[in-house]
Amino acid sequence: MLAKRTNAVLEGDDVPLSPDLAGEILKLRGQVEAFLDGKVAELKAGRDGQSMPVEQLRHMLTRGDNCPCRVAMNILAEESK
Repeated sequence: MLAKRTNAVLEGDDVPLSPDLAGEILKLRGQVEAFLDGKVAELKAGRDGQSMPVEQLRHMLTRGDNCPCRVAMNILAEESK
């Protein structure tokens, strides 16, 4: 049986809760982290990034934001302009 969440993220959209949801979230989280790692690798491969530690490049990329999903969405939004 699927339960419906009343406070859905998207207004007017019911999100079904399932036993697989935690697994799906973990999978998506891994994909987001891999996306950010790829962006850090791109920066590291650049002329300016070669001498910088990876942690510093990641901090610069995320602008100190600790939400990887929000960071990825911001990067994608900037790239689509």
